[in-house]
Amino acid sequence: MIIFRHLSHLALAGALSLTAGVVVAQHDVGGGSTKDAATGGDSSTRGSRAAVKRTRATTTAVRRPRPPVRRATTAEQYNQQGDELFEAKQYDDALDLYLKAVQLRPIASAYYHIGWIYNDKEDYDQAIPPLQQSVRLSPNDAVVLSELGFSYRSSKRYGDALEMYRRVISLKRDDPEPYYHIGWIYNDQDQYAQAIEPLRQAVALKSSYAEAYEELGFANYKLNRSQEAITAYQSAVQIKPDYGAAYLGLGDTYYYQTKQYPQALEAYRQGVRFKDDNPTAFYNLAWCYNELNRYAEAAAAAKRAVALKADYAEALLELGFANRKLGEAEQNSRLYNEAVSNYREAIRLKPGYGLAYSGLGDVYYSDLKQYPEAIAAYDQLIAEVQHDDSRMAFSVMEDKAECLYWYAHRYQDALDTWDAAIKLVDPNTLRWLRAQNGRITMLARLGRIDEAWSAHDEIGPGRRRWRRRDRHRVGSWRSRANE
Repeated sequence: MIIFRHLSHLALAGALSLTAGVVVAQHDVGGGSTKDAATGGDSSTRGSRAAVKRTRATTTAVRRPRPPVRRATTAEQYNQQGDELFEAKQYDDALDLYLKAVQLRPIASAYYHIGWIYNDKEDYDQAIPPLQQSVRLSPNDAVVLSELGFSYRSSKRYGDALEMYRRVISLKRDDPEPYYHIGWIYNDQDQYAQAIEPLRQAVALKSSYAEAYEELGFANYKLNRSQEAITAYQSAVQIKPDYGAAYLGLGDTYYYQTKQYPQALEAYRQGVRFKDDNPTAFYNLAWCYNELNRYAEAAAAAKRAVALKADYAEALLELGFANRKLGEAEQNSRLYNEAVSNYREAIRLKPGYGLAYSGLGDVYYSDLKQYPEAIAAYDQLIAEVQHDDSRMAFSVMEDKAECLYWYAHRYQDALDTWDAAIKLVDPNTLRWLRAQNGRITMLARLGRIDEAWSAHDEIGPGRRRWRRRDRHRVGSWRSRANE
């Protein structure tokens, strides 16, 4: 039995390439993409990271010594002391002083810093009211408008965020950040064509803006502009060599769109060095390693994907395939049994998973020579796919019939399987001829020579090669039967 792995790369439930005597390659390109994260999307990193928050420093573990706090009595004094603590990154203490200041008198900068600190705590609902107050007091302050835009964006109040960022642009046309955030918002709303222009503006204003290049790559990827996406992602990683999300986006473009698997492998390999928490990235990496016959590395990547997401059936499928191929290289029955366990766990997690049944049947049939178990797996697969994928069902029936004939010597069951397979294919195809040939062979094995001869004659003109071969075979059995 030969297993072909070079399939047409469609989505999770995609169609499978089938050839003579081949069940189905147990190798699934689908597992999701890395931006929408985990296992269901079509890109790699978006759901697992936020956009750049702001250009100034945010909270860090290292803090400067706290400045001496003098007794304050006026709003201005509280605000000044709050500024000193803010500069020292003593944000909680600064917040207390800013709140005291605005209780005495509205001060735009105090409200701004209150909102900034709440944004830094990711408490966006608390950040919005003081920032709104600051905007009322200083309506033309681009920094305050941008901070409020960030609060709205983080709260998914995208309409309000877009308004703020457009106001920033009207005040500071040379500032790349509002263009970047506008592009980010459009991408997050799946409005990829609208994201392109503001992101181009961002990188035109700031050529070293890695995050804007990454978003531009994502928008082009979603618009199936593969070369533009590749160029943008490559710019992002040239600017920022440790930019894991951009490497994963680059890997997605090679993997899902251009089918350049060596390049995809290298991009994913770099990506997971810097961003090692994305199970889909490790799954795609495992797939690429398997496709390139690097099975030990595929197994390691698949195990990492399963460690990150225990119910990742597709990753278990890749692990099963890698273990099976390693077992064949080493003639190691332990690895075959590990492959069986991987396939069975994939089926448990994803009932009806045709490729896992296919892999299970093949390892029992070709490697472990456990033919009853192989037939049982094929039966499960046929039951799952016969109404949805006649090509897969025919291929599995073909292997099942061969197994029944050569190893189980169950000729009537093999004949019944060929009869079912014939109903699935067009009479004008090579598959139909193969099925008829298998049916004729079983009729002859059962001693039903006249039926075999009649079935042979029904093949029809224009197929002389098949007629001569089968006539000779059936004639030989007839001669033996008459002796």
